Amino acid sequence: MSTLLIFMICIGILIFVHELGHFVAARIKGIRVLKFSLGFGPKIIGKKVGDTEYLLSALPLGGYVKMAGEDVTEETTMAADEFPSKSVLDRATVVLSGPIMNVIVAFLLMPLVFLIGIKTPAFLEESPVVGLVEEGSPAQVAGIQAGDRIRKIDNRSVSDWNEAVTILATRPELGFKIEVERGGEIKEAFFEKGKGTSYSGTGYAGILPDMPAIIGKINKGYPADNAGLKEGDRIIEIDGTPVGNWYQVSSYIRSHEGVDIAIAVMRGEEKIIATVKPVKDKTGGYGVIGILNHQKTIVKKFGIVESIEQGVSRMYELTMLTFNVLKRLFSFNLSIETLGGPIMIAKLTGEAAQSGLSDLIAFLAFMSLQLGILNLLPIPVLDGGWVIFLVIEKIKGSPLSKKTMEVAQTIGFALLITLIVIVSYNDILRVFR
Repeated sequence: MSTLLIFMICIGILIFVHELGHFVAARIKGIRVLKFSLGFGPKIIGKKVGDTEYLLSALPLGGYVKMAGEDVTEETTMAADEFPSKSVLDRATVVLSGPIMNVIVAFLLMPLVFLIGIKTPAFLEESPVVGLVEEGSPAQVAGIQAGDRIRKIDNRSVSDWNEAVTILATRPELGFKIEVERGGEIKEAFFEKGKGTSYSGTGYAGILPDMPAIIGKINKGYPADNAGLKEGDRIIEIDGTPVGNWYQVSSYIRSHEGVDIAIAVMRGEEKIIATVKPVKDKTGGYGVIGILNHQKTIVKKFGIVESIEQGVSRMYELTMLTFNVLKRLFSFNLSIETLGGPIMIAKLTGEAAQSGLSDLIAFLAFMSLQLGILNLLPIPVLDGGWVIFLVIEKIKGSPLSKKTMEVAQTIGFALLITLIVIVSYNDILRVFR
């Protein structure tokens, strides 16, 4: 019940912010607002102030601002305070104000996360001592060895894993020198220019920290859960080969999708062997069994200026990630099965709330960003669809006919309902799994 309540509060905040953007812009442009509703469907409570009726409606997953003359199915008098009588620029400003408000709020919220403090893996603060060099990786080819302490990458000094990971992640093309300390001596290695891209699309060199192979979380319904593996199990062998680093386990599982593998774990003083068959990850296309590693975390806080810098930087990264996902989705390089709907969002909201205020604010900022960007998609009934109507009007010098807009909005509404049904179906499958 608490998860549902938190979810409804968060969704209500995001919708209020979005609709407030439309409302304020409409009033500034002199447009009469008839209704300002949080939620759709039957009215629960309402109060009329001036020309505007403020409503709380039954279905909380949405909201709307109804402006005079906006509805294409109704007749308009073209009065000075009606939406259609305003210039294309004024109407576009009102339409775009909702998504823009969501994006602004996202960029304002994220710095708070860094100011309050974020949980980060403890190893990122540790000295960058190589724990494992992956077979066939650029690092192995260059001669990097386990136990080497990284001093410089691409002539940039490195003091902890956070700096090392950041530099490597942003250099997928490689082609640079790395300096390490080995047994009291300074060694240099050169990563030849070429492809160094990881599963996630970031830079990859095959240099990994010392990460014990301890299971931190089991995802319900996945092969590991079905095989009886538990949180806290320490993986010691995989298909008879001893392992001591989490990345050895992860790499092996990724490359054995659909193949039975034997995993030996220590549970207290007892050795247990479980057989699992990795399933294909829908987003990455590699094998997974539904386990996450156990990681020590620390809470890291930042000053005001640094929090703003970190927050803006993180939101920029999330914005680029969102556009990348949309690009992959519309180019059919990403399965629609990966999308989540209201149930998944509610679940993630609850998990973020349980994790702490910082994580909840971060999730709220991320969802506000998503709401802003997705509303700009050129689909009739969304704000982006209205922008398309206005662009066409500007080009042809006259508005589209009401019949054309009505048909377009009907199609857009059907597409939106279809998408909601699909993501809700995905959510239900996840619940039963």
